[in-house]
Amino acid sequence: MMTLSRRTLFKTVPAGAICAYAAPLSWATDASDRVELAAEPQTVRWFGDTTTEIWGYNSTAIELQQYVPVTIAFTNRLAEPTTVHWHGMRVENAMDGVSGLTQAPVQPGDTFDYRFTPKDAGTFWAHAHHQTYRQLALGLYTPIIVAEAQPYPVDRDLLFVADDWLINPEDQLDTESLEETHAWAHAGRMGNVLTINRLRLPELEVQAGDRVRLRVINTANSRIMRFGFPDVSTFIIAKDGQPLSLPRAHSGILTIAPAERYDLVIDIPKDWAGLYPIYERSGKQPFLAATWQVSATERSRALKDVDALPANPLPNSEFKTTQKLTLAMQGGAMGNLKAALYQGKKLSVKELIANKQVWTLNGVANMPEAALLTAKVGEGIEIALHNTTAWPHAMHLHGQHFQAYNDVTEQDLWQDTLLVQAGDTQTIRFLAAEPGKWLLHCHMIEHQVSGMVSYIEVLGAAEEGEPGLG
Repeated sequence: MMTLSRRTLFKTVPAGAICAYAAPLSWATDASDRVELAAEPQTVRWFGDTTTEIWGYNSTAIELQQYVPVTIAFTNRLAEPTTVHWHGMRVENAMDGVSGLTQAPVQPGDTFDYRFTPKDAGTFWAHAHHQTYRQLALGLYTPIIVAEAQPYPVDRDLLFVADDWLINPEDQLDTESLEETHAWAHAGRMGNVLTINRLRLPELEVQAGDRVRLRVINTANSRIMRFGFPDVSTFIIAKDGQPLSLPRAHSGILTIAPAERYDLVIDIPKDWAGLYPIYERSGKQPFLAATWQVSATERSRALKDVDALPANPLPNSEFKTTQKLTLAMQGGAMGNLKAALYQGKKLSVKELIANKQVWTLNGVANMPEAALLTAKVGEGIEIALHNTTAWPHAMHLHGQHFQAYNDVTEQDLWQDTLLVQAGDTQTIRFLAAEPGKWLLHCHMIEHQVSGMVSYIEVLGAAEEGEPGLG
């Protein structure tokens, strides 16, 4: 497993760096019903005067408004096909952006209009869903902010988009390692350079005494990030774009798996002035990820209790469960996989490895011929995610949000991505709400491409006034 490199992490970012993101990020929402989005080659200067080639979108962040219909006019300026997936957003199946399942890939030079109405306010992100293990590693993603009807009462609303990049000695992306089955069979392909908002060691500008909404997104292919925000009061107000019923006080390390998002409220101490650290702690030693750049102020005020966000139109959690299923995860290094179905044929583990397949879901490597389950709109589904492997997996369900339970703790929140530790079982419950074929896969993307992906199929259309659907 690669670890973050002190050599690269602590180089300074020069003034005028070429980058898709400026830091810090904040905005006043001016939602439009049409957004021009393009996938394109880009360059950054993370290492002195050296230019590093990456990919990205021509968008710092996509800003939308809840319940306002939007057309995302997408143009592919790359030399290969791609699609755009709206991670965590409840869109129609034809707009979900999964190459080969919900749409044909958008060819070089072509355009495609994604049309949907954001049902949920919150923090989401868009990323490629065609050869995702490559295109995401190259940088093809952007955050999405869907604004509430009324601005949430904070002084600053900032993005904190975390990624790790595998950089070679020439200070370029290490593309030769993209196909390494060894990394796929372990924790996934890890980077050695950490960025926040596509910058190395950005300074997040705040004032002493500010109340900050910090939207934390893990866009890494496989790294589970662990962030420390020392000496500040912190509350979690949303997970994966979905508000908690009550803000939850948080202390210590925030663990965030690939594709997860947390909205935090952080109160900057009134007596701060200067630079204060934010650490990433997934390795053997902490690394400086970013800093608060705090301007002193003479203002004095008493902060109110942290407000809950307004609820999104999710199902009533009292819905009846009509189908139950166990999903067994197998394979990987130090695993117990002997054989599995792959493309309709039973293969030995050696044959699977020859086909670069090292993980399975219920004995099937990669996309099955038939859906994992079929349900009608309005049915309640329960899936026990049983991780028999030696590695954690961040399981993501497209198109719906779920509640998760384990043997000890009931988690009163809705989410779309769930970290299931090695040897654990987590049970998810959701209401089938939109017709179509919806992926269920590990968002350690190297695990997905090497076997850990399936789909559910939802049939029928919701009846007018059907209870519990949002």
